[in-house]
Amino acid sequence: MTFRFVPSLSDTDLQTLMATYTYGVKPALRRRAHAIVLSHQGHTIDQICEILSVTRETVSLWFDAWEAQGLDGLQDKPRAGRPPIYSDAERERLLELVQKHPHQLKAVQARLQQETGKGACTMTLKRALKKSGV
Repeated sequence: MTFRFVPSLSDTDLQTLMATYTYGVKPALRRRAHAIVLSHQGHTIDQICEILSVTRETVSLWFDAWEAQGLDGLQDKPRAGRPPIYSDAERERLLELVQKHPHQLKAVQARLQQETGKGACTMTLKRALKKSGV
């Protein structure tokens, strides 16, 4: 069995990884940073797999990403998805309508559909509002 570890980390890299592991916004990024720190501390891939409950392949991919791109390699990549139903201007109009009628989401939904010709469920409206910071 061969053992693989990340190359030795500089003090700056170690501090950056520790800060990311401790204070990173996204749990997935914190977990990946933790794996790199554990490897730096001498833990084997099998031990890291056990600690983080992931597969060997996953840990190896994290190591590859770290070696190729550093911290940027550990970040989540943009994912394809359905394009938003509402444009920025339509989301602004949604915000205006919600401010006028904050407890009448169904009425706002009907009004927005009438104005834009786009039908959307209330959950879609809620997601659009959340995306706008409401």
